[in-house]
Amino acid sequence: MVLLASAMAVSAVDKVEIRGPVADVVDGAVYTWGPQEFAALYYDIDEDLGRESLTVTITGNALDEPNGVVYMTEAQRNDFDFEGWGEYWTIGFLADEYFAAYVEGGLLFDESTDTNLMKDEQLSRVLMDDDEERTFTTGTPLKLAEDYELAIQAIDLDGNKVFVQLMKNGAVVDAAVVEPSKAGATLKDKTYVYKKDLGDTEKIVIVAVHFKNAFRGADTDLATIDGIWQISDAYKDVEEDTEYDKMTIQTVDADAKTIMMNNEDNKITLTKKRDVSLMENIRIRTADQDDISPENPLRFFFYKEITEPGTYEIRGTFKDLGMGTVEWDVSSFAGFYYDIDDNLGTEKITMTITGNALEEPNGVVYTTEAQNSKFDFDQWGQYWTIGFLAEEYFAAYDEGSHLFTESTDANLMKDEQLSRVLIDDDEERTFASGTPLKLAEDYELAIQAIDLDGNKVFVQLMKNGAVVDAAVIEPSKAGATLKDKTYIYKKDLGDTEKIVTIAVHFKNAFRGAETDLATVNGIWQISDTYADIEEDTEYDKMTIQTVDADAKTIMMNNEDNKITLTKKRDVSLMENIRIKTADQDDISPENPLRFYIYKEMTIEAEDEEPAPVPVAAPEPVVEPVVVEEPVVEPVVVEEPVVEEPVHEEPVEEPEEENGIPGFEAVFAITGLLAVSYLVLRKRE
Repeated sequence: MVLLASAMAVSAVDKVEIRGPVADVVDGAVYTWGPQEFAALYYDIDEDLGRESLTVTITGNALDEPNGVVYMTEAQRNDFDFEGWGEYWTIGFLADEYFAAYVEGGLLFDESTDTNLMKDEQLSRVLMDDDEERTFTTGTPLKLAEDYELAIQAIDLDGNKVFVQLMKNGAVVDAAVVEPSKAGATLKDKTYVYKKDLGDTEKIVIVAVHFKNAFRGADTDLATIDGIWQISDAYKDVEEDTEYDKMTIQTVDADAKTIMMNNEDNKITLTKKRDVSLMENIRIRTADQDDISPENPLRFFFYKEITEPGTYEIRGTFKDLGMGTVEWDVSSFAGFYYDIDDNLGTEKITMTITGNALEEPNGVVYTTEAQNSKFDFDQWGQYWTIGFLAEEYFAAYDEGSHLFTESTDANLMKDEQLSRVLIDDDEERTFASGTPLKLAEDYELAIQAIDLDGNKVFVQLMKNGAVVDAAVIEPSKAGATLKDKTYIYKKDLGDTEKIVTIAVHFKNAFRGAETDLATVNGIWQISDTYADIEEDTEYDKMTIQTVDADAKTIMMNNEDNKITLTKKRDVSLMENIRIKTADQDDISPENPLRFYIYKEMTIEAEDEEPAPVPVAAPEPVVEPVVVEEPVVEPVVVEEPVVEEPVHEEPVEEPEEENGIPGFEAVFAITGLLAVSYLVLRKRE
């Protein structure tokens, strides 16, 4: 029987990290990474664009100044998506795409006074570049980036001339007439352009919209567009000597369109457990590694941190159809699970290309193997961790560990299951009887009481406010053992019986006059929602073939799912790992189709807190009722006070004797309205 795995929802994250290759701190070592090696650097697979590079030279255990880190980038020519406009110069800078200049001969070059931002040592973000066909009307402006909108004000009787206004934040900043439908209309006639000074650059086109046609209707006017271009009106300063954290711009060549930075005046020492901002959102992280030696040097990597809401790709190195057999592991695909501190991560994808396809069953083979890992609270011993579908999972407790001893079943893989690792830390925290210890998945651990000697702590575990477990911990008694000090919650997970899903280590407890306190210094939690890894379980195009609970390995392939790789495809391979091919026209044996695998991650915008609803004071309610006649009429005719059902429940419910917060205002307003009504009737 073939099982189709239910989608394991990947919760939204508050940040995305895209790491580069892992390297060793070795005296004299030199590393150079471009967009092929470091997925955070700008790369456009469709046009094969991206020239950023980082060169690192290690001296002792440091990146000495001025050239311990050298960053280079170079602009490249790129076609506008709406090809009638010609070309522009694009450049990767600080791991993002920027606009550098317009290429001579194009319409936007001709329409601009200054055409090369780099001559003024500036760059601008590329916000929109597409040739998607859209229709908009007089009542629905065309939405652009950075709060710009293009609105149709009128179309003449013949439908030839379109009067448009450009607005930013609702204010008109430009107006023009476009003539897309007139006989013999030129590219210029059909293109709306908005030019603006950007710093020292004068009147450069920042918005262009190509109109395909326009139509004047009886009730509304319409226009169809098939090209949009927009760069940011907030420019990026690339003046020589400008500092970006540890890096300083040394040269800007506006003709060659290159930029070079180095770490002048900023020596960077690479010692364990460091996280250093190198330049803007590019950082360096070293391992929290105890076993450093010449045979086992300190590990480090560069990474890009993203915090803005949106959906992002973490891509692997790009390949092409001419390569035959290609492979990605934790060093070539930053999407796979990897723990730099303990050097953990074994996921691998191997693809065998036949023609332009990944034939089944072994065109794609995915393998992963569990590894031994220490609990952060090391007295508990070790457990088996495994990367699966590019996430960290718990496989089993290591024999001899405290949580192995406490579990009835200790190996989830024997039941063809895995569970997500939610918490594993040894951070010291103090919590009180009135403030439960927050855990993942809506669990809380609450102190109910501590005995007079402060030896015994009665705790309750709650999920969604309901008590699911209770226990007594004895962290402060004389000779307390690890078991005495550890709260354990075990649970059935599918076919696995009574496995520990939560462990909390208590360092001590204190009984106070008004509140009881406890300090914990170890928390472990795995999810009580398990992942199914039963043989024949399908994850999109991939099917689990073997699960070895003893060796703790998993193998999947694309059985019954041939995958054809043609241009401009985006295929879900398994869960949130996908395959993307280039939108590439020049495919040939000399220039095979490019593709890569990637992992998709989403940062959700935080929900805005609703504005507080004001509770009207009694006085302001009385005034409008008495003075303004229209207020009286709805009170008399609709009689909302009589129909208001709020009066019934408070009389019957005993707890209402002390009042329900907020209802006092309702009664007060109701009474005042009634008095006002009687006063007005008396006047009449």
